[in-house]
Parts: sequence; structure tokens; C-alpha cells
Amino acid sequence: MTSGKMSFNEKRQHKRFSMDLGNYAVFSRDDSVMPGLIVDISLGGLSFFHHEEENWSTDPDKRYDLFGLEFNVENVIMETVNEFEVEDKSHPIYQLMNPQGLEAKKIRRRGVKFGPLTEDQKVNLEGFIKEFFASMEQHT
Repeated sequence: MTSGKMSFNEKRQHKRFSMDLGNYAVFSRDDSVMPGLIVDISLGGLSFFHHEEENWSTDPDKRYDLFGLEFNVENVIMETVNEFEVEDKSHPIYQLMNPQGLEAKKIRRRGVKFGPLTEDQKVNLEGFIKEFFASMEQHT
């Protein structure tokens, strides 16, 4: 008899690529630039750390540009699926994002899914992933 439950991994439509802490991506929102430290990424979305005061929009139709060294993915809808404060101040992310001597800022982790992607956006996203994550561990 089966329980009818699907495991979390079986629900994933895209392979996820994890990163070591320390690799930033830059997102553009209108004329501003907002850094995010990417935790993992797939063709379906990404998760990243950011400082709380950066006020990321929760508008499901908000569009962002994701900048790499060689590949950019422009005008992408990033709909928030989860977000929470990293409350454990001993988490390595606090040492990385809050340098000594500066006032400690709250850090949040946000997970987003991408809206529909054009073919050009898909190609650029694949290039972005290969650019930054080719040597990283691949998760399913």
C-alpha cells in the first residue's frame, strides 16, 4: 500500500546547483543594484541570502536582471516562495556578510521561482549557471 505522498525530490522539475558561501550575484531592480549571495539555483528558481534592510519586493510580477561576468538574464519575474530570517547568529553567513567592526545587520534567506522564461532567457540562464556553478555539486 502506498501513502500517496511524493517525496520532495520527486517534485523538483529542474536540477539544483549548490554553491559554497562567498559567491555573490548582482540583481538590478529598476535603477538600483541589490547584491544577493546565492545558495542554490536551477532553471526554475534560486535561493539567496540578503540583508534585511534591502527591502526586496514581494510583488509576484516584479522583474529583475541577474548579472554574471559573461552572462546576464534580464527582465525575469522572481516570485517569492519562501523567506525567513537567519536567526542563528553563529551561522557562517553572518561572518561573511557582516564584517568585523561594522554594525551587525539581520540576514534573510529568500527562495524565488522564475516566471515564464523566453528562449533567450533560458539560454542565458544556462550560461549563467555554467559560468558560476559548473564546478559545484549538482543536486536533484
